[in-house]
Amino acid sequence: MKLLLHICCSPCLCAPLEELKKDGIEIEGFFYNPNIHPLLEFRRRLKSVKVYQESSPMRVHYCEDYGLNEFLNAVEHYDAPQRCGDCYHMRLTATARHARANGFDAFSTALLFSARQKHELLKKAGDEVSRREGLPFYYVDYRHLYPKSHEIAKKRCLYLQSYCGCIFSESERYSPTTKYLYKGELNVSA
Repeated sequence: MKLLLHICCSPCLCAPLEELKKDGIEIEGFFYNPNIHPLLEFRRRLKSVKVYQESSPMRVHYCEDYGLNEFLNAVEHYDAPQRCGDCYHMRLTATARHARANGFDAFSTALLFSARQKHELLKKAGDEVSRREGLPFYYVDYRHLYPKSHEIAKKRCLYLQSYCGCIFSESERYSPTTKYLYKGELNVSA
């Protein structure tokens, strides 16, 4: 099987890539993350994937455009988990379309390997995109590899981020009392 794997970041790629190769799957990567904010964070994650690619050769298709406006236009909800679902749909749709246009048999995402993602919501988004785009979503729960993947990333001196990547998660990281409810409304808890 020829699989296009959406890459969110290099730490979530390390151990899962080894597992997928053990299963005999031919893998190419797809870096498409307009959700990552700010621009410097986007560049850090992009560079880290390229550094990883140098030491573990695999073909990666890169979308290197900083897409904050694209992300903000795609997000219909500002509150998690709904905004995460919007983001999953956006990135998986782009992955599935790129996979279909380039002759892949299926698509998946390294987000499935992160213990920090909303796993069931991600699986649901993958299944919905699969039905809509007419290409199988390759689903395996590899969350048990999360610690191993991060250990590999540390040993390779890859960049390890401290938040999901979106402007909302960045805000929540630095201001845990701030919660976005709806577009244009802000709730600051005491």
